[in-house]
Amino acid sequence: MSHFNSLIQAVGLTPALSAYPFTSVLVLLLIGGLVQQHLLNPEQMARDSMGFFTVFASQISGVDLPAWAFELPFVLLILLGVIYEWSSERSANAQQTLGFVNRLVKTGAGFGVQYQMVNSQMDQILDLLAQTLPSDTVAALSTGVAVAAVAPLAAQPADGLAWLAQPIAFVWSSIVTVAIWIISGIRAAIIALISLMDPGGHLGLLKLFSWGDGGWAITTTVVLILFPLLALLLAGLTVLGLWLIRRYFELRERKMLIACHHCGGQMHPAALECPACRQANQQPRMVGWIGQPRPELVTDPAAHRLALIKHRRCPSCATRLKKRAVQQACPACATVTFTDVAQVNSFLRALDRQLPRTLLVSGLLGLVPVIGVVPAIIYYRLSLIASLQSYVPASISGCFTNWVLRIVAIVLIGMQSIPGIGIFAIPALCLINYTVQRQIVLGQATANIRTTGALAMPDGKTVAS
Repeated sequence: MSHFNSLIQAVGLTPALSAYPFTSVLVLLLIGGLVQQHLLNPEQMARDSMGFFTVFASQISGVDLPAWAFELPFVLLILLGVIYEWSSERSANAQQTLGFVNRLVKTGAGFGVQYQMVNSQMDQILDLLAQTLPSDTVAALSTGVAVAAVAPLAAQPADGLAWLAQPIAFVWSSIVTVAIWIISGIRAAIIALISLMDPGGHLGLLKLFSWGDGGWAITTTVVLILFPLLALLLAGLTVLGLWLIRRYFELRERKMLIACHHCGGQMHPAALECPACRQANQQPRMVGWIGQPRPELVTDPAAHRLALIKHRRCPSCATRLKKRAVQQACPACATVTFTDVAQVNSFLRALDRQLPRTLLVSGLLGLVPVIGVVPAIIYYRLSLIASLQSYVPASISGCFTNWVLRIVAIVLIGMQSIPGIGIFAIPALCLINYTVQRQIVLGQATANIRTTGALAMPDGKTVAS
């Protein structure tokens, strides 16, 4: 089995390739370069390990890389890929606009890596075929090479079976690439759920997942070089872990649902109406700070509709809205968020009334030097900015304006520790962000809202333009 370490490594590398393929290749290049320069001996390192890992030390051979992999153009290409995947994986906007493209890039890169790794073991694969297959089968597969009279076919497999090399490499790579596509799909589903929970990335959940996933991909790549069999175990645990995370989020969302008293269909506890039968919810509950239902019952339906919109939920059935657009139809009941600019203004005025309190609280939190900055920024982003950014398209929120806001944030945060004026730094940052995002939402509403045909109102009725 030690002759097929590249195949074992290829399978073990599958989860890493589905997440950070270019980073995994860069790690392979770094370790391969150290081995070539005799600065690193993976076999000796692994055999010197103690305890549990020595069980896997019999399958060590380092990593086989072609000479062209160390050429400068290829290394630069990999470095560009690393920059691309780390910047896109940590950005909610990039995930929304480039999610499918990212899956294609990962799958394509994974196919290339798998193809190269299986090719590096092709001689051993053909040897095994020649030794295990019946001699008449080997003779039938051989392509006109007269070797039988000179030596046993098993002694010269490359001569007769060489034509099978590329088909074997292609089939193997294709099968493993399908696994990469499936695993990347599971990751994409998890990222989509995280984006729904933290639309603007204000809690940093997506960045936290990205850093953890990236670190795990690097660790898995290093481990599979030293302990290929252990990497297979880690690969299986990775896929299982991703599946369990996805199931957890799905079950968590389902457990919150309640049965409609009229039709028995499932609906969110904060829904004003059932998305199936459109009958009123007898006891709608208020919505919490991250969109979860609270124990208190709704007393003001009009204010509750605005609260649902604020948390990126349908104003009628409380279903999560999938798009980042001012005017969109609910995927469950087809209710439109805003049918005219007047409703957008009502939503913005509701946020305006929260602005003084948000400025005060963020200012008080900002009084604590350095440490107070993080909770102050998280508070004002969750209180105001997240509600606005939920309706700003990713193509706009990631443009030049966003970079200007980042520069302003760096300057103001740097001023936070200055006595006297530092107390105004965080409130000023909050006010600037709120003003800019508010104008973007209002501009999008003015430019894009068109009341054409019959549109569903937040109360379930329809109007004709």
